[in-house]
Amino acid sequence: MQLTEYKGIDEKVYSHKCDNGLEVFIIQKPGYSKKFATYTTKYGSMDDFFSVDDQELRVPDGIAHFLEHKMFEKEDGDVFNLFSKYGANANAFTSYDRTSYLFSTTEDFNKNLQLLMDMVEQPYFTDETVEREVGIINEEIKMYQDNPGYKLYFETLNQMYHQLPVKTDIAGTLESISKITKEHLFACHSTFYHPSNMVMIIVGDFEVESLISYIDDHQKNRGITHIPSIERKLPEEPEEIALKHKVLEMDVQETKVMIGFKNLQTQEVASERLIRDLSMMFALDMVFGEQSSYYYELMDAGFIDDSFNFSHIEEKAFSHTLLTSASDEPEKLTRRLTEIIEEVKADEFFTEEKIENQKREVLGDYLSSLNSPEYIANQFTKYHLDGYDLYKLPEIIESITAADAKKHFIDVMDSNYMVECILKPHG
Repeated sequence: MQLTEYKGIDEKVYSHKCDNGLEVFIIQKPGYSKKFATYTTKYGSMDDFFSVDDQELRVPDGIAHFLEHKMFEKEDGDVFNLFSKYGANANAFTSYDRTSYLFSTTEDFNKNLQLLMDMVEQPYFTDETVEREVGIINEEIKMYQDNPGYKLYFETLNQMYHQLPVKTDIAGTLESISKITKEHLFACHSTFYHPSNMVMIIVGDFEVESLISYIDDHQKNRGITHIPSIERKLPEEPEEIALKHKVLEMDVQETKVMIGFKNLQTQEVASERLIRDLSMMFALDMVFGEQSSYYYELMDAGFIDDSFNFSHIEEKAFSHTLLTSASDEPEKLTRRLTEIIEEVKADEFFTEEKIENQKREVLGDYLSSLNSPEYIANQFTKYHLDGYDLYKLPEIIESITAADAKKHFIDVMDSNYMVECILKPHG
């Protein structure tokens, strides 16, 4: 067991690696009654083609999400009911690169932790239960496809990307889900739910040594010694966009537009990815946030309404920026947004005064969030799997300059890699 202390923010993190490869982090929060745990596998929707111990396997899209659903179902019933019986709230989610199972409780923590570990580690799949789940998830997919925001988002991704699985819904498609078998599920579970591919984050007030001993004993009793070699295989993605412009029609009341900027100049070094991610967050907020004169110009002109939002996604395999709003004049909005972007690039818009204001706001939100076990567990997991440390985030934030914001804004917001998707009412 190793203790890391972050004295500037008064945080302590205990880390331990079990003999079977499982990483465990306990974040001690003295005096907290609520306890929170996440059990996460480095396995997400993009992992549909991989090799394990040199044996290649391609599986249907959506299988990581499908597997997440199935892990709660056991031969003797739904595990959700047992968590409730033991006073815990449980949940799970799947993203592009990971699947997390989690619970929070103020009582019977070890009993709930045992339940979590058993649930995640012991799969139960039959032909009948898989077929039933296909029907359930198909209905879920159909519901999403009728959602205008969902439709606009994924059509925009499909305009940006040719091959990368990021353009496919995490839940898969109606066609891909129908191809999933219990053999696929067992294969993916044995590969990606191996303890060496997983991390456990626990937040609360604990007797740390006894908790680590409890987890260690559980993992030893599993008798797992072989650590597989996993290689994820992503298709080669060209830098150029797939389609510049598209207009969709649905049964909606208002017109919406989404603009996307594709950027494949991704960074191998985790800290460099984080710098670009934060720099873009600062830059976008300075240009388009509610404190910006450009925001009020767009509102006053009627080009946007209060649904206007923006985001930047920075992952190891892909990166993009999205801007979207309901708008009666989507073409004029797109034109003005691109003009603003070019104005900002050519001007001395990004100043140290603006960046310092951004830093103070973000650091304030960050420090207040450290009072939330849920935030700590989920964000610690995210940053750890991305190759970084949640508690070193202030150092990176403080290091970002106005020049960083301008440089990354210029690099990312390139009109050569911009797509526009308009969703409008029928007729």
